[in-house]
Amino acid sequence: MRKLNTPPSELICDMLTSERARMIYTVLGNLVQCAIRIIIFRPLFLFSCLASVVMAAVPVAVFISPAYTPEVLNAGLLRTLRLLPDAYIPLCLAGLLFELVFQVRKIVGSHHDWPDIAGKGRGQ
Repeated sequence: MRKLNTPPSELICDMLTSERARMIYTVLGNLVQCAIRIIIFRPLFLFSCLASVVMAAVPVAVFISPAYTPEVLNAGLLRTLRLLPDAYIPLCLAGLLFELVFQVRKIVGSHHDWPDIAGKGRGQ
């Protein structure tokens, strides 16, 4: 029960530190963290993986075929750099799908791939 002569600053402080406010801050923090993972970290991870594959494949292609000259490689690199802004949306969608699969696995509880009796000599 509130006191009649309570100053407004104390009422606001009580509202901001209540259990409901903490729960709201936690939910908002988790949503922001999920959005950062979907928009920044997952696309960056996927792009890094794709870039490492390309960096490993280009020297192999250069050694196999003499048609790859520095001019051809530069033209291909410029063409790829022009496509990067358009590729960010599919990377974000792929990040969203990764996050969705992660959350569904966490909700369902199938994060344990092996049963408890695995490797205990029961032949299963």
